[in-house]
Amino acid sequence: MKSRVLVAALLVLSCLAFAVLMGEPSVVGFTSRLIDGENPPHAVDTSGKTIPPSSASQPDKPIILSKDSNDPKWGECKPEAAFDHNKHNTDPKHAQDGKNLNACVYCHHTDQPSASGGEPYLKRFERKEILTAAQLESSKEPVKGCRNCHFQEATEETNEFPPKGVVYPKETGKPPSGKLTNDNAYHTKCISCHEISKKRDPALKGPTGCGDCHVKKG
Repeated sequence: MKSRVLVAALLVLSCLAFAVLMGEPSVVGFTSRLIDGENPPHAVDTSGKTIPPSSASQPDKPIILSKDSNDPKWGECKPEAAFDHNKHNTDPKHAQDGKNLNACVYCHHTDQPSASGGEPYLKRFERKEILTAAQLESSKEPVKGCRNCHFQEATEETNEFPPKGVVYPKETGKPPSGKLTNDNAYHTKCISCHEISKKRDPALKGPTGCGDCHVKKG
């Protein structure tokens, strides 16, 4: 009888160990790495729905951007730090000047006919009109997701398009890694906007430090 109980316990432990190794969310909780069949996995929203590579509709739930990045030290976001696309797109309070809504192309910078500043690292501009909420609604032309150009940190760089790593020119003074991964892309856009907004209104709580959003590992 004791041997049967021991065997059963070992089987249960083996299954749990395998689930944790595979990142099974029901075992390791909300902040676990969700696997969606892609490598690297896509970001997901707070309901666990995968964010598609491109879409002609705006996300209806906050997005857990850290599910699409690969930082071994600060890889997971706190639940309350999910990116609320709707809030940033419809509430002037969360805009840089507090008056005009954030432009779609602040983040979706290739969804316009050309590079406004001639930036050499902005590689493709296929949209005939600048992306706005109204333009998206009328055109039904999908907006590319971040991973079309920005991939995880471990991915090798290439000159092909879509690139596996986008390199900033040295003169821009951008992140020292030199590779514009999705991790760096999110931080460059998010933190820059939050710093500008908080100078305007110190009462705003836009995160600017690692611990504001992330759960430190180890």
